[in-house]
Amino acid sequence: MTFEQIGLLLLLIALLAVFALDRWRIEIVALCGLAVAVAAGFVAPGEVFSGFSNPAVVTVIEILLIVRALARTRLLDSAARWIDARMPGDTGLLAALCGLGAGLSVFMNNIGAFALMLPVALEVAQARGRDPRLLLMPLSFATLLGGLCSAIGTPANLVVSAALASERGRGFGFFDFAPVGLCVALAGLAVILWRRPRVPDTEQGGGTEATPRQVVSELRFAPTEAGPATVAQAGAALSGQVHAVLRADRRLFPLRGDTPLLAGDLLLADAALERLEQGLAAGWLRLPGPGAPAGAPGPDGWAEAVVMPQSLLVGARIATLESFAERDIAIEALAVETPRIEGRLADIRLGIGDVLFLRGRPGAIRDALEEAGALQVSPLPRAQPRSHARLPVPVFAAGIVVSALGLLPVPVALGAVVLVLCLARALDLRAALAEINWPILILLAAMIPLGEAVAANGAARELAGMIGTALPGAGALPLTAALLGLAILVTPFVNNSATAVVFAPIALELSRIAHVPPEPLLIAVSLGASLDFVTPFGHHNNTLAFGIAHYRFADFARAGWPVTLVGFVVALAAIRIFWI
Repeated sequence: MTFEQIGLLLLLIALLAVFALDRWRIEIVALCGLAVAVAAGFVAPGEVFSGFSNPAVVTVIEILLIVRALARTRLLDSAARWIDARMPGDTGLLAALCGLGAGLSVFMNNIGAFALMLPVALEVAQARGRDPRLLLMPLSFATLLGGLCSAIGTPANLVVSAALASERGRGFGFFDFAPVGLCVALAGLAVILWRRPRVPDTEQGGGTEATPRQVVSELRFAPTEAGPATVAQAGAALSGQVHAVLRADRRLFPLRGDTPLLAGDLLLADAALERLEQGLAAGWLRLPGPGAPAGAPGPDGWAEAVVMPQSLLVGARIATLESFAERDIAIEALAVETPRIEGRLADIRLGIGDVLFLRGRPGAIRDALEEAGALQVSPLPRAQPRSHARLPVPVFAAGIVVSALGLLPVPVALGAVVLVLCLARALDLRAALAEINWPILILLAAMIPLGEAVAANGAARELAGMIGTALPGAGALPLTAALLGLAILVTPFVNNSATAVVFAPIALELSRIAHVPPEPLLIAVSLGASLDFVTPFGHHNNTLAFGIAHYRFADFARAGWPVTLVGFVVALAAIRIFWI
C-alpha cells in the first residue's frame, strides 16, 4: 500500500473511533476529517462540496421536507384512535404500532417515521395506562426494519444505490431492496413480538419494579424535622448523589458525606425522579427559581421534552438557551444518558435523546420547543396547530408511484412532490428547512468525498484484496456474509450512513477482484449498516427511545441481539435466493 492509501485509511479509522466516542458533534467531526483529507491531498479541493450535490443527500433533504408536511395532517391521529379502539391486548397493540411504523418507514426516512409515530405511541400508552417502555423500543426497531425495504427507507440504501450508479450508470430501483428487506423485516418483527418488553402495567400493578428515572437538578435545601441533615443523608434520600453544595454562591470544598446542610444551600445532585418529587412535596427541597413554590407546581406548568436529532439544542449548554430564558421557562431537571457534571446545571451540554423537565406557561413552552426543534412528550402537545388538509398524502403517494415505476429518478420525483406541496401552501419551506436534521446531512455530505477518495486512490482495492486473501477462492455468498458481518459489527458504534460510505467502495472493488456481481455485496453493506439494535446510541431512533422511556443500556442488548442474529441469517438466505 502507498503512503497516501495508508494515510487515508488511518484518517477513516480515526474518524470512526471519534464517532464512537460520541464526545463531539458528528457533523463537526466529519467536516474536520474532510478538511484534513483536503490538506493532506487525499481529496481534491474541487471535490470538497461534491457530497452536497450527491443524489443521496438531495433525496434525504426532500424526504425530510415531505415528512414535515405529513406531520401536520390528521392521518396518524386517526390511526391512534383506530389502534386504541380495535386492539384490546398488549400483543395486538404492539403489532399494530410496529406494523404501522415499519410501513411508514418504507416510504420515508426511518428517523422521520419514528418521529411521526412517537406522539401516537405515547398517546395510546397514556390512554391505556401502559408503560411507554412496552412500546418505544419495539417501535424504534420496527422503523429500522421497515427502512430496509426501499431505496429511500434509510440513508444507507441511498448511499449504496449511488455507489452502484457510479459503477453501472444506474442505481437500485425503488423496490429493489424489497425482496430481501421484506424478509428481514417480517422475521425481525416476529422476534420483536415474541420477545416484547416485560414491564410493569400501571393499570394492573404487580410485576418487577420500574427502573428509577435518574435526573440531574439544582435545588434549594430547607431544613425539616423529618428531612436529611447532611450531604450523605440527602444523597440517600434522593437515591442518587449530591455532587456539589453552593453556600452564599461559594462552592463547599472538600465535600464530605458528613458535611452539614444549612437553609438556603443550593444542591447539585443526580436523583431518582420520584424521590426528587417526594422531597419537593415534603418541603425539604425547593425549586431554586424566583417565585418558585415549595412543592411541585400544578401540571399545567410542567412539560417534558426530548432533544431530537435535528434540534438546535444539540451541543448547546443550558446557560446559552436564550429562547427559553426570554420566555421565562425554567429547566428544572435534565435526564441524560451519561451525565458529566463538571460545574453547574447550566454548564451541561445537551445531546440527542436528553429529556428536559420544563416549568413555564404552556404556550411559551410550545413556542420555545418548536423554535428549538425539540419534541414535547408530556403533557402531549394537543394544542399544536395542525393542517386538516389531506393533500400531502396523495401527492406523496403519486411521487412514490412515479419513482417506483422508473418514470423519473427518485430525487426528481420527490423534488416534484416538494414543489407541489409548496405551491399548494401545504408546506412552509422556510420553517421546514429550519427543522431539517442538518447534522446527519452534513455528516453524509462530508463523508461522501472521503468514500470516493477511498475508491479513487486504490485503498478500497487494497482492502478488498485483503478480504479476498482471507477468503481465497470464495464465491459471492461467503464474501456477502463477510461484508454483512463486518457492517453489523461496526454500525452499533458508528452512524449507519458513515458505515455505508466506508464499505460501499470496498464492496465494489471486491466484486471486481472476485468477479462477482456488485449488487449482493452492496445490499449486504446497506443491510448490515441498518441492523442496529444492540445499543441505544447506534441509531438516533434508539437514542430517542432510550431518552424518553428511560430504558437501561442492557435492555437494548438483551432485546436487540436476537433481532440482529435473525436479521443476519435471514438476510444472507434472502440475498442467496434473490441476488446470487
